[in-house]
Amino acid sequence: MVGTDMSEQRRTIKLNRFLSNTLLMLLVIQVLLVAFFGNYGVSVSQRREQESMDYILNMYNRNLSDALEKIEGDLQDILASQSTLQLLLDRSSLRRWQGSYSLSSLLAEKRSSTGDVDGYAVMDSVYEGFILSRSPNFAYEDLGEIKKCLRKMASQEVRSSGWISDRIGGTGCLLKYYNYGGVIIAAFVTEQKVEEILSHGHSEDQVVDFYVADSEKKLICSSDPEWWYGQKLEFNEKPFDPRVLLSMQEIMGGAYYIGGSIEKGNFIGDNFYFFMILGLLLIALTFSIIIRQFVNQEVLRPVKILSDISEKIRQGDMMLRPEYTCKNKEMSELKDTYVKMLDTIMELKVQEYERIIQVKDSELKYMHMQLKPHFFLNALSTINSMAYRDENEDIHSFIRVFSGNIRYMFKVGFHTVSLEEEVKNLEEYLEMQRFLYKDCFYYYFDIPKEAKKWQIPQMILHTFIENVFKHVVDINSFVTIFMRCSFENHNWEEMLKIEIHNSGKYYDKEILKKINEGEESEHESGGIGLSHIKKILMILYGQEHLLLLENEEPEGTKVTVWIPKEVQNEFIDS
Repeated sequence: MVGTDMSEQRRTIKLNRFLSNTLLMLLVIQVLLVAFFGNYGVSVSQRREQESMDYILNMYNRNLSDALEKIEGDLQDILASQSTLQLLLDRSSLRRWQGSYSLSSLLAEKRSSTGDVDGYAVMDSVYEGFILSRSPNFAYEDLGEIKKCLRKMASQEVRSSGWISDRIGGTGCLLKYYNYGGVIIAAFVTEQKVEEILSHGHSEDQVVDFYVADSEKKLICSSDPEWWYGQKLEFNEKPFDPRVLLSMQEIMGGAYYIGGSIEKGNFIGDNFYFFMILGLLLIALTFSIIIRQFVNQEVLRPVKILSDISEKIRQGDMMLRPEYTCKNKEMSELKDTYVKMLDTIMELKVQEYERIIQVKDSELKYMHMQLKPHFFLNALSTINSMAYRDENEDIHSFIRVFSGNIRYMFKVGFHTVSLEEEVKNLEEYLEMQRFLYKDCFYYYFDIPKEAKKWQIPQMILHTFIENVFKHVVDINSFVTIFMRCSFENHNWEEMLKIEIHNSGKYYDKEILKKINEGEESEHESGGIGLSHIKKILMILYGQEHLLLLENEEPEGTKVTVWIPKEVQNEFIDS
C-alpha cells in the first residue's frame, strides 16, 4: 500500500512539474508574441492610417474636380443661350421680362440636375436685372451680398481667371463667372456644399477634417472650427501637433489645395485590454489543453458515436445500437437510455405502419366499391330506356359492348393499366352511350404515341367521361368532348397531363372549392366520384394537387389530371 502511495505521489509530482514547465513555456512564448505582434501592429496601423488618408484625399480631389467640371459645363450651356442673354439688354421691358423668365427656368433646371452647386446667377450691367436660382445654403439675407458681388464682377473689380473665392454673408464660397457683353453669368458653391461634395462615398466612421485653400494656401473653407476664411494654412502651426496625421494635395493644376488631418491612433493605449485579454486567453488555453484529453475521451467520443449512430438510423438502418465503454457514469446511462428509446421507437413505428396499411387498404376497397355502382346504374338506365323504345337490336349490341366493359372492370382489382388499354375501354363505353344519345355528342382524343404505354389508374377516365353523360349530355343538346394528353413538369417531376374538355354546363362553385381547394361543403351530394378520384390519386402516388377542375369561357368545363410515373401504393384484389 505504501509503495502504491509513493508511486502515486511520484506521478503527481511529475504531472505538476510538467504543468509548471508547460505554463512557464507558454508565458515566455506569450511575451515574445506580444512584443513581436505589438511592434508589427504599430507599423501596420501607421501604414494603414497613411493609406487611408491618401485614399480619402484622392476621393476628395476626384469629387471636387468632378463637381467643378460639371458646374463649368452648366455655365457653358447657359452662355450658349446668347439670344436669350441679349434680351436682358433690350430696351423693351417686355422682352427683358421674357429673357428673365427663360433664363430663370434654365438656371433652375441646371441647378436641379447638377446638385453640386448652391446657386446660378445672371445680372446685366445696364438695367441690373437680377436672376438667381439658389439652394437653402443661401439665406434671403444673402441676396444683397450676391448682387453686390455680381456688380464687382461687372465693373471688372474682380477678374475671372477660373475659379476664385470670396466671402458672401459670412460664408466662404467658390465661384466662377463669365462677362458676356455686360451680362454676368456666375456659379456659387458654399463651404457647406463643398463639405457635401467631399463626403460623397465617405464613411461617417472616419473622422477626417478637410481644408480647401487657394493657390496661396489661404483657407477658403474647412470642417475644423478652429480655422477661418482667409487664414494662411500652415501645417506646422497650431492646432496641428505630432499626434495628428497631415496630408495635402494640389487640385485643378495647383489652382487649389485640398488637405486633410486625422488623429493618429495610439496602438498601445487603444489595445491595452486586448493584450490583457490575450494573456488571459493564453493562460486559459493552457488549462484547456489539459482538460481536453479527459473531455475528448469521456464525453466527446461517446457523443460522436451516438451522433454517427443517429445519422445511420436517420438514413434507414434502424437495427444499429451504440457500443462504447467509459468511466463517465452519465454517458453510460445516456447510452442505455438511448438504446431503450430506439427499441421503443421501433415498436411504435411497426405499429404505426400496420395501422396505416390497414387504413389505406380499407380506404382503397371502400372507394373501389363506390366507383363501380355509378357505372352499373347508368348502364341499367340506358338498357331500360332502349327497352322502353323497343330497340331490341340496339339492346343486343349494347349488352355485347357492356359485357366487354364488365370483363375489363373485373379482370383485376383497382390498379394501374396502360393509357392505351384505358382509352380502348373508354371508346367501348362511348359506343354504349351512342345507343342512347345517338348524335347528341362528339368526341376526339389527341394522344401522342409515346404516351400510350404510360400507366394510369384503372377506370379513372371512365369516371370523368361518365360524369359528363350523367350531368351534361341529353337528347335535346349537342356536347363536344375533347381529351388531350401531353407531358409536363408538375410537382418537380415529369408527369402525364390529361385534359378533358366538354362544352356542357359549369361546375358548381362548391364542387370547385371542394376539389381544388379541399374545402368541405355542408352538402355532400355533389362531386362524390370526383372526390374519390382525388383521394385515390393521393393514396396511389402520395402527392396532392394532381386533380384540377375549371370552368371555361364562354362555356364548358375542363378536367386536368396529372399522372406521375411511379406508383407508391398499389392495391390489387386477390
